[in-house]
Amino acid sequence: MDCELKISILSDNLASGNCEAEHGLSFLVEAEGRLLFDTGASDLFLRNAEKMGLDLAAVDTVVLSHGHYDHGNGLQWVRGKRIVMHPGVFAQRISGRSGRDISMAVNRQTLEAQNTIVATREPFRLTDKMTFLGEIARVVPFEAECSTPFHFADGTPDPVADDSALAVETSRGLFVVSGCAHSGICNIVEQARRATGVGKVFGVIGGFHLTAIDSRLEQTVSYLKNVGAEIVMPSHCTGDEAIAEFRRHFKGELMRTGEVFEF
Repeated sequence: MDCELKISILSDNLASGNCEAEHGLSFLVEAEGRLLFDTGASDLFLRNAEKMGLDLAAVDTVVLSHGHYDHGNGLQWVRGKRIVMHPGVFAQRISGRSGRDISMAVNRQTLEAQNTIVATREPFRLTDKMTFLGEIARVVPFEAECSTPFHFADGTPDPVADDSALAVETSRGLFVVSGCAHSGICNIVEQARRATGVGKVFGVIGGFHLTAIDSRLEQTVSYLKNVGAEIVMPSHCTGDEAIAEFRRHFKGELMRTGEVFEF
């Protein structure tokens, strides 16, 4: 392909064309190799891929950002792949706001019987250009002490330590792909810079878990400018006000299922 990076939106909260939407996230990422980043909340990623003319059978690697249903429930329909994840993704977890179980519908035994699992807390090189970031060190001061709205089945707080992301190396710098950024989008970018040795950041895309325009969002905008980010495209768990604020400061389009972005 002529571009260095292509991202096809298979599942997200907004729809376009003849594709459908859900509260979930799944991207097909192509950069000197192809992989599936998250699988959404259902089999919608497969149905949308078919409508988009994309052959997911040719994809041999799946990266799971973290173990919440809206990112991992689609794994029920995955067979014969290498699935790269943090070892904590199979924990049973509860939303503190709604009290509902937000764990994935698939367990490790079932998934391992049908696929090859790579479970690692350390960064893991997927291709020459793509790296799974492993467990994210929470070092950025304004993100390090954020409270968690989740807890485990036994009632103890769940900081979502399994939250991870993907770093893609391009000639213009790193492009970071995030699922929900429970660990903090700036912490994720810092981890990407450490893991790859690339300091310049070109773009960031995916869920940021930011909602209102507040001091944390303002500091996030400042941080991303300082590391050189040009394209910032939040979606999924990012609030409308926050998305509008990022679009005011950076290049990037509003993301909908069925759309394909080339960088």
